[in-house]
Amino acid sequence: MSPSYSRLIVAAQVLLAATGAARAQTNDTIPVNKHQYSLFNPTPRKYMRPLVPDRPGITDSPYTVDAGHFQLENDGFRLINGREGQSRDRELYLSHVLLKLGLTDKTDVQLQVNSYSINKHWETPSTASPERQAGFGDLTFRVKRNILGDDNKPFALAVLGLVRLPTGGTLGEGGTEVGFSVPAVYKLPHNWNVGGQVAGVWSYDRETTSHFMLLTPTFTIDREFTKWLEGFAEIVGYWDMRQSAWRSSINLGPQFDIGDNLQLDFGTHLPLNHQTDREYFIGFSFRR
Repeated sequence: MSPSYSRLIVAAQVLLAATGAARAQTNDTIPVNKHQYSLFNPTPRKYMRPLVPDRPGITDSPYTVDAGHFQLENDGFRLINGREGQSRDRELYLSHVLLKLGLTDKTDVQLQVNSYSINKHWETPSTASPERQAGFGDLTFRVKRNILGDDNKPFALAVLGLVRLPTGGTLGEGGTEVGFSVPAVYKLPHNWNVGGQVAGVWSYDRETTSHFMLLTPTFTIDREFTKWLEGFAEIVGYWDMRQSAWRSSINLGPQFDIGDNLQLDFGTHLPLNHQTDREYFIGFSFRR
């Protein structure tokens, strides 16, 4: 074999190796160690997991925001109607937001801002003019840590802790609250998913100026019908340990994927007993 021919073969091998390396770097499906990414070394967009927000249901997502990326979940409009005995309440939420920032591949921090609310209260059905309050509500700090399956695994599990500060005055809960949730999801064939969570909040009672435990277990099922349309149904239970009584609702709604980084949703929370509020909402989620 002549020296020139040998050099030609070596050059061809180097070229093929370089081409293969270039393809590997641009192939979105290759395994990648995402633990190397952080707040100051963001995950490349081609390696980001799909947008799966905590809204619109009660069940939190077990997935976190990719490291170095920001996500906004906006409860643009929510109407809540409730009854207790002869009294009636109506609450209107405007642009309540949940802001998220990915710290690591498995952890994000969150700030929930109850931007503006309008509350009306009728003491009896014959009450002519309701009591009205309007303004900004409480702030809630949350931290979520994924335990299993943050990227394309059939089963995902996370833990989430929260602290709610009574910054809303008469429109807020009235006292500091702490809580947790343990959400999980399992992917089924044909684009179905089932999930749920165990959650609890050490809630504050204004009337007795004391705390009590409120537990909210959930079960949810959703399906991706097309690349842009999903739908979900969720059953939620509320166990108030002051009264040792259950309240429950079923939550329904569609979600519309407008590209990889924007999702719209609307729906309703339908009460399954008289003690549970009825809700209607519309909102969106966005990340960058």
